[in-house]
Amino acid sequence: MSAEDIIEDQFQILQEETAKAMEQVQAYQHKMMTPVWEKRREIVKNIPNFWGQAIRNHPFFAATLSENDAKALDYLTDFHVEYDEANPKRCKVTATFKENDIFKNKTLTKEVIIDPEEGGTIVSKSTIEYHGEKSKKRKADEDDELENYSAIEWFGDDTIEAGILLIDDIFPDAFEYYTGNDQEEGEEEEEE
Repeated sequence: MSAEDIIEDQFQILQEETAKAMEQVQAYQHKMMTPVWEKRREIVKNIPNFWGQAIRNHPFFAATLSENDAKALDYLTDFHVEYDEANPKRCKVTATFKENDIFKNKTLTKEVIIDPEEGGTIVSKSTIEYHGEKSKKRKADEDDELENYSAIEWFGDDTIEAGILLIDDIFPDAFEYYTGNDQEEGEEEEEE
Protein backbone atom coordinates (compact mmCIF):
# COMPACT_ATOMS: atom_id res chain seq x y z
CA MET A 1 0.00 0.00 0.00
CA SER A 2 1.43 3.37 -1.01
CA ALA A 3 1.76 6.38 1.27
CA GLU A 4 -0.90 8.10 -0.83
CA ASP A 5 -3.33 5.19 -0.25
CA ILE A 6 -2.68 5.29 3.50
CA ILE A 7 -3.38 9.02 3.62
CA GLU A 8 -6.52 8.56 1.53
CA ASP A 9 -7.74 5.84 3.92
CA GLN A 10 -7.07 8.10 6.90
CA PHE A 11 -9.04 10.92 5.29
CA GLN A 12 -11.91 8.53 4.57
CA ILE A 13 -11.99 7.52 8.25
CA LEU A 14 -11.93 11.20 9.28
CA GLN A 15 -14.81 11.98 6.92
CA GLU A 16 -16.88 9.15 8.43
CA GLU A 17 -16.09 10.35 11.97
CA THR A 18 -17.00 13.91 10.99
CA ALA A 19 -20.32 12.80 9.49
CA LYS A 20 -21.16 10.82 12.63
CA ALA A 21 -20.26 13.76 14.89
CA MET A 22 -22.33 16.15 12.75
CA GLU A 23 -25.30 13.80 13.00
CA GLN A 24 -24.96 13.77 16.81
CA VAL A 25 -24.76 17.57 16.88
CA GLN A 26 -27.85 17.77 14.69
CA ALA A 27 -29.77 15.38 16.97
CA TYR A 28 -28.78 17.44 20.01
CA GLN A 29 -29.80 20.67 18.28
CA HIS A 30 -33.20 19.25 17.37
CA LYS A 31 -33.71 18.02 20.94
CA MET A 32 -32.81 21.42 22.42
CA MET A 33 -34.81 23.42 19.86
CA THR A 34 -38.01 21.37 19.99
CA PRO A 35 -39.41 23.17 23.09
CA VAL A 36 -38.46 26.53 21.56
CA TRP A 37 -40.21 25.64 18.29
CA GLU A 38 -43.29 24.52 20.26
CA LYS A 39 -43.43 27.92 22.02
CA ARG A 40 -43.06 29.65 18.65
CA ARG A 41 -45.84 27.45 17.28
CA GLU A 42 -48.22 28.73 19.96
CA ILE A 43 -47.22 32.37 19.42
CA VAL A 44 -47.56 32.35 15.63
CA LYS A 45 -51.07 30.89 15.83
CA ASN A 46 -52.07 34.47 16.68
CA ILE A 47 -50.30 35.99 13.66
CA PRO A 48 -52.49 35.84 10.54
CA ASN A 49 -50.83 34.09 7.60
CA PHE A 50 -47.47 33.78 9.40
CA TRP A 51 -46.36 30.58 7.66
CA GLY A 52 -47.69 31.57 4.25
CA GLN A 53 -45.75 34.82 4.39
CA ALA A 54 -42.59 33.13 5.69
CA ILE A 55 -42.63 30.70 2.75
CA ARG A 56 -43.43 33.45 0.22
CA ASN A 57 -40.47 35.49 1.48
CA HIS A 58 -37.93 32.72 0.92
CA PRO A 59 -35.96 33.66 -2.23
CA PHE A 60 -36.50 30.30 -3.95
CA PHE A 61 -40.25 30.19 -3.36
CA ALA A 62 -40.67 33.92 -4.04
CA ALA A 63 -39.28 33.30 -7.53
CA THR A 64 -40.98 29.99 -8.30
CA LEU A 65 -44.35 29.64 -6.54
CA SER A 66 -47.21 28.52 -8.73
CA GLU A 67 -50.41 30.56 -8.84
CA ASN A 68 -52.25 27.79 -6.94
CA ASP A 69 -49.55 27.81 -4.25
CA ALA A 70 -49.76 31.55 -3.78
CA LYS A 71 -53.48 31.14 -3.21
CA ALA A 72 -53.13 28.03 -1.02
CA LEU A 73 -50.58 29.72 1.24
CA ASP A 74 -53.30 32.19 2.26
CA TYR A 75 -55.02 29.23 3.95
CA LEU A 76 -51.93 27.80 5.70
CA THR A 77 -52.49 27.93 9.48
CA ASP A 78 -49.64 25.76 10.77
CA PHE A 79 -46.38 24.34 9.49
CA HIS A 80 -44.34 21.96 11.61
CA VAL A 81 -41.32 19.70 11.30
CA GLU A 82 -41.04 16.79 13.71
CA TYR A 83 -37.60 15.21 13.87
CA ASP A 84 -36.99 11.56 14.68
CA GLU A 85 -34.89 11.35 17.87
CA ALA A 86 -33.25 8.09 16.80
CA ASN A 87 -32.39 9.32 13.29
CA PRO A 88 -31.94 13.12 12.94
CA LYS A 89 -31.99 12.82 9.14
CA ARG A 90 -35.58 11.57 9.30
CA CYS A 91 -38.44 14.00 9.80
CA LYS A 92 -42.14 14.44 9.28
CA VAL A 93 -43.32 17.72 7.76
CA THR A 94 -46.94 18.75 8.39
CA ALA A 95 -48.84 21.66 6.87
CA THR A 96 -52.33 22.47 8.16
CA PHE A 97 -54.82 24.52 6.15
CA LYS A 98 -58.16 26.23 6.66
CA GLU A 99 -60.96 24.99 4.45
CA ASN A 100 -60.26 26.22 0.92
CA ASP A 101 -61.40 25.88 -2.69
CA ILE A 102 -58.09 24.45 -3.95
CA PHE A 103 -57.90 21.05 -2.24
CA LYS A 104 -59.95 19.06 0.24
CA ASN A 105 -57.15 18.06 2.61
CA LYS A 106 -56.98 19.88 5.92
CA THR A 107 -53.51 18.46 6.58
CA LEU A 108 -50.68 17.53 4.20
CA THR A 109 -47.76 15.47 5.49
CA LYS A 110 -44.57 14.08 4.08
CA GLU A 111 -42.02 11.98 5.92
CA VAL A 112 -38.50 11.99 4.53
CA ILE A 113 -34.96 10.91 5.29
CA ILE A 114 -32.56 13.59 4.09
CA ASP A 115 -29.09 12.47 3.14
CA PRO A 116 -26.73 15.28 2.06
CA GLU A 117 -24.80 12.92 -0.22
CA GLU A 118 -27.67 11.02 -1.82
CA GLY A 119 -30.52 13.53 -1.63
CA GLY A 120 -32.98 11.56 0.41
CA THR A 121 -35.71 9.00 0.66
CA ILE A 122 -39.44 9.52 0.84
CA VAL A 123 -40.95 7.41 3.61
CA SER A 124 -44.56 8.52 3.19
CA LYS A 125 -46.48 11.34 1.54
CA SER A 126 -49.97 12.78 1.24
CA THR A 127 -52.29 12.30 -1.67
CA ILE A 128 -53.59 15.75 -2.46
CA GLU A 129 -57.33 15.74 -3.13
CA TYR A 130 -58.02 18.73 -5.37
CA HIS A 131 -61.45 20.28 -5.83
CA GLY A 132 -62.78 19.83 -9.36
CA GLU A 133 -60.72 21.64 -12.00
CA LYS A 134 -58.03 22.65 -9.53
CA SER A 135 -56.44 19.23 -10.08
CA LYS A 136 -54.43 20.45 -13.06
CA LYS A 137 -51.22 20.16 -11.15
CA ARG A 138 -47.68 20.50 -12.38
CA LYS A 139 -45.86 17.22 -12.77
CA ALA A 140 -42.60 17.45 -10.84
CA ASP A 141 -39.58 15.86 -12.40
CA GLU A 142 -35.88 16.37 -11.95
CA ASP A 143 -35.41 18.08 -15.33
CA ASP A 144 -37.92 20.84 -14.51
CA GLU A 145 -36.72 24.41 -14.77
CA LEU A 146 -38.57 25.01 -11.46
CA GLU A 147 -40.70 27.75 -12.96
CA ASN A 148 -44.06 27.85 -11.22
CA TYR A 149 -42.81 25.30 -8.72
CA SER A 150 -45.43 24.00 -6.33
CA ALA A 151 -44.51 23.86 -2.65
CA ILE A 152 -47.94 22.37 -1.98
CA GLU A 153 -47.47 19.57 -4.52
CA TRP A 154 -44.15 18.74 -2.84
CA PHE A 155 -46.22 17.01 -0.15
CA GLY A 156 -47.55 14.57 -2.75
CA ASP A 157 -44.72 14.26 -5.26
CA ASP A 158 -41.51 12.24 -5.34
CA THR A 159 -39.02 15.07 -4.89
CA ILE A 160 -36.87 16.06 -1.91
CA GLU A 161 -35.17 19.32 -2.94
CA ALA A 162 -37.87 21.88 -2.01
CA GLY A 163 -38.43 20.02 1.23
CA ILE A 164 -34.83 20.61 2.22
CA LEU A 165 -35.49 24.36 1.97
CA LEU A 166 -38.71 24.05 3.98
CA ILE A 167 -37.05 21.85 6.63
CA ASP A 168 -33.56 23.35 6.92
CA ASP A 169 -34.16 27.02 6.04
CA ILE A 170 -37.72 28.16 6.59
CA PHE A 171 -38.77 26.08 9.60
CA PRO A 172 -35.82 26.93 11.89
CA ASP A 173 -35.62 30.58 10.76
CA ALA A 174 -39.32 31.26 10.24
CA PHE A 175 -39.39 34.63 11.97
CA GLU A 176 -36.57 35.97 9.80
CA TYR A 177 -38.37 34.83 6.65
CA TYR A 178 -41.71 36.18 7.88
CA THR A 179 -40.25 39.63 8.53
CA GLY A 180 -38.01 39.57 5.45
CA ASN A 181 -34.90 40.16 7.61
CA ASP A 182 -33.09 37.22 6.03
CA GLN A 183 -33.36 38.86 2.59
CA GLU A 184 -31.86 42.10 3.89
CA GLU A 185 -28.87 40.18 5.30
CA GLY A 186 -28.33 38.48 1.94
CA GLU A 187 -28.43 41.83 0.14
CA GLU A 188 -25.90 43.33 2.57
CA GLU A 189 -23.52 40.41 1.98
CA GLU A 190 -23.78 40.89 -1.79
CA GLU A 191 -22.98 44.61 -1.49
CA GLU A 192 -19.78 43.98 0.51
